[in-house]
Amino acid sequence: MGSLWKRHFPCGVLVVSLTAAVSASASAQDAATKQTPETAPEVKQVLSSYEGQRVAAVELAGRTDIDESALRSLLAIKPGEPFSRAKIDESLQALKSNGTINDVRLEIRPETDGVRIMFVLQPALYFGIYTFPGAGKFPYSRLLQVAQYPPRGAYSPIDVANTRDNLTRFFQQHGYFQAGVQSQLHVDAEHGLVNVDYHVTLDRHAKFGNVILDGAPPTLKPKLQGDLQSICARLRGVAIRHGKSYSFRTVEKAPQYLEGKLIDDHYLGGRVELAGAEYDPTTNHADVHFKIDPGSPARVKIEGAHLWSWTQHRLLPVYEQAGLDPEIIQEGRQNLISYFQSKGYFEATVSSDTHSAPDGEDIVYRVTEGPRYKVKSVEIDGNHTLSDAELRGHISVRKVGFIPFFSHGDFSDRRAKESASNLKKVYQAAGFSDPSVTSDVKKTGGDIVAIFRVDEGPRNIVEALHIDGNATVPLEKLAPRGLQLGKGQPYSSKRVGDDRNQVMAQYLRMGYLNANFRATASEVDKDPHRLVVTYHITEGPRVTIHSIVTLGARSTRPSLIKKTVRMKPEAPLREDEMFSAESRLYNLGIFDWARVTPRRPITTQTSEDLLVKLHESKENEIRYGVGFEVVNRDGSIPGGTVALPGLPPVGLPSTFRTSEQTFWGPRGTFQYTRHNFRGLGESITIALLGARLVQRAGATYTDPYLFGANWSSSLILSGERNSENPIFTSRFGDTGFQVRRLLNAAGTKTLSLRYGYRRTSLTNLLIPDLVLPEDRQVHLSTLAAAYSRDTRDNPLDATKGTYQTVDFDINLRPIGSSVNFARLRAQASYYKKINSGIIWANSARVGLAQPFVSSRVPVSELFFSGGGSTLRGFPLNGAGPQRTVAVCSNPADTSTCTQIQVPEGGRELFIVNSEFRIPVPIKKGLGVAAFYDGGNVFHSVGFSGFGSNYSNTVGVGLRYKTPVGPIRVDIGHNLNAPPGISATQLFITLGQAF
Repeated sequence: MGSLWKRHFPCGVLVVSLTAAVSASASAQDAATKQTPETAPEVKQVLSSYEGQRVAAVELAGRTDIDESALRSLLAIKPGEPFSRAKIDESLQALKSNGTINDVRLEIRPETDGVRIMFVLQPALYFGIYTFPGAGKFPYSRLLQVAQYPPRGAYSPIDVANTRDNLTRFFQQHGYFQAGVQSQLHVDAEHGLVNVDYHVTLDRHAKFGNVILDGAPPTLKPKLQGDLQSICARLRGVAIRHGKSYSFRTVEKAPQYLEGKLIDDHYLGGRVELAGAEYDPTTNHADVHFKIDPGSPARVKIEGAHLWSWTQHRLLPVYEQAGLDPEIIQEGRQNLISYFQSKGYFEATVSSDTHSAPDGEDIVYRVTEGPRYKVKSVEIDGNHTLSDAELRGHISVRKVGFIPFFSHGDFSDRRAKESASNLKKVYQAAGFSDPSVTSDVKKTGGDIVAIFRVDEGPRNIVEALHIDGNATVPLEKLAPRGLQLGKGQPYSSKRVGDDRNQVMAQYLRMGYLNANFRATASEVDKDPHRLVVTYHITEGPRVTIHSIVTLGARSTRPSLIKKTVRMKPEAPLREDEMFSAESRLYNLGIFDWARVTPRRPITTQTSEDLLVKLHESKENEIRYGVGFEVVNRDGSIPGGTVALPGLPPVGLPSTFRTSEQTFWGPRGTFQYTRHNFRGLGESITIALLGARLVQRAGATYTDPYLFGANWSSSLILSGERNSENPIFTSRFGDTGFQVRRLLNAAGTKTLSLRYGYRRTSLTNLLIPDLVLPEDRQVHLSTLAAAYSRDTRDNPLDATKGTYQTVDFDINLRPIGSSVNFARLRAQASYYKKINSGIIWANSARVGLAQPFVSSRVPVSELFFSGGGSTLRGFPLNGAGPQRTVAVCSNPADTSTCTQIQVPEGGRELFIVNSEFRIPVPIKKGLGVAAFYDGGNVFHSVGFSGFGSNYSNTVGVGLRYKTPVGPIRVDIGHNLNAPPGISATQLFITLGQAF
């Protein structure tokens, strides 16, 4: 039988590097950590902080070609001894005087059992890239995390051994109890790297055996074991059933689920821990052990007020956190006070008591609600320097809402303290050294007034600002936006921090990766509020790229990586460019892990190799599905609408019927994708769908760099035959080729060029007048260009920025089109944040379509408008010209005919929208809007009839923010609605109108 394994949690590593006990190098944690040099006194202070701590390990690292046994005798410091700076110095001197070592760097890593001391022998080898042959079932990035991969870390045999142990433990935790891991080193002496292959043998994946509940009461054990096999457990992913595949995720989640079941049985103090798994290789089953400490039964009672059970469970952490600690009970009391205060009982008090009962313990919360109030107003008093407008946004106390019946305001002791603390921080950021903010409440009848009284105190002022140390970079380049501090300006740590961030960001952009910034302030004439501030800058070396080395690429061509990374030798080594290069590599969609980092930590060197580390994702992907379907082409037309290809949906009368038919047959889908085709980042996708009523085939080819240029391209081929709708049968073929290019480094400007050929055919049309005869067989050959500029902060719900787009296309008979026409579409949107979080959003849209050479514009290429995202005074696509169509269930019988209005489309579109989006303080994310929509769809291009057909809509709306955009309810009223259309329209949609 195998032994029990324990859950393992890797801890972080802090590295302090020194060179030969003289000068400091940098922290070496990971590629995202800023490297900051330390002066020799600071290094001494760091070393002194470890004095007396236990030494967990002492190792010689960085070299694979040195006999460690001969050098270990030179080390005065030993594992298990107290840390001694004197012995460290002695060891460094002995190693350096040996004659076989050029230099030594000291690294100290705090660990759980003491400090780990690494003597890194120079010239050192550094870890390059890890690979895990045989572990393809697990994501590469997850394996790196388990391996505790040290980017920029010096080669260490202990790290390699620890990684083998961590991986073995990880695979055992995930059910591969007989897994084995072997390491193989590949030394790249040319680049000073050690690449490591961890060869993994997973062997069999175990099955669940029995569940053993150690410590569970005999009366509860059968129930808890049943709970772990219930349908509820299966739905929550915590079911442990004998013979099912072993899942570590399941056994990790099971303790919390079991604690919830204990709470349901009134064991509120119950605790459950995963003790481990016991594996039997003869049966390939693993018994899962849980250690259960149920504690005594306990019940919660609320006296003096009524709370629904779900509210009680939400407010009291004894239902969420196992245990009856006094802190948890006290937290529940505070939550209850805040809850009742939020309901208007601002004087509510809650006491708690725990006492023994015959069947356990009772936790009693006694509530005294007191009178109910409304927050009449929230006032600020004593603010002479900062205005109310500057302060109110930091106050979470809210007065009564627009509809008093639904809101009593938002006030509690917790919110009052939080608001006072926020105001104090605002004053401190504005330069006030010792401001005081207290909250006060005045009661008048059933109303209260919340007052925040401010004692600003003296303000610290900068008498002079000095900057020293920027020997190579002038201040104008370090602070292009200007510094926050200056003569006569208020002094605060926030302003200093802002200056530090700006200056350091500029240094990092220029390749000074070890730059340091330190601020000091001294009093003038012993006045603590008049200060002379000095910014001390240590620039350090400007680091350039010596060479670029790519690791991990198997089939990807170097030209693609070079094109994507966009960094060159001899250029400054910039952190922002390294992060941008990583993002671009991920965006190719062919790598599941990418890291761009220097070979080693930046200390005193002026040139460093840049490593581009990659792991390619799977190249081939196949998805398929097979089924059998029975399709009833319902004569009542489900949904009451029909959407023909290229046309807006049209509502059909409820009396319309067609003959019902039932079709049956197999249905199958197949999709094959080849990523990184030819090693150039290209991808090819082939998709097929086959069924009785619909057949579809398509192919897509994408290339991130067309012919090696900065143009991405895509080629699309598709065809479909569809007879799913009983009203028509459609056939179409589509071919398109597009190239796209970003016009600026920020990615806000884009240019697209495209060519497309589409052929559409409509047959078996049961309502012939829905589509005119000339529009049933159309083929378009289109040349198009589009430009866009997008500076919005959030495309789903913008609060600032602009969006402009222009799209022009032309169809010509000489290149295969059945018609000659040109079309232009343009849109400009502008978003601005004004007072109190109000957003003013504006948009203008123009569309023009003009035939030439005695041709026409097909109905599928005309403009349609009206609805929740265009003109909210019209129903969906109800704006513009309309025509009457007869819809007959039996064309031979006129009594079955009904006249309906369908949109005809127009060759000119003009829409303007303006909207104020106003937050509502009742609930976070809730808001209202007031809007104006103007414009229409016009029959022909020009100003004839423009004024008479121009529509004006005003309206109001409700918004509620969600992660995928706001839920939107809009009511629009058309001030000059055309006959036959209701002047008031209601829309409920997701996402902003523009």
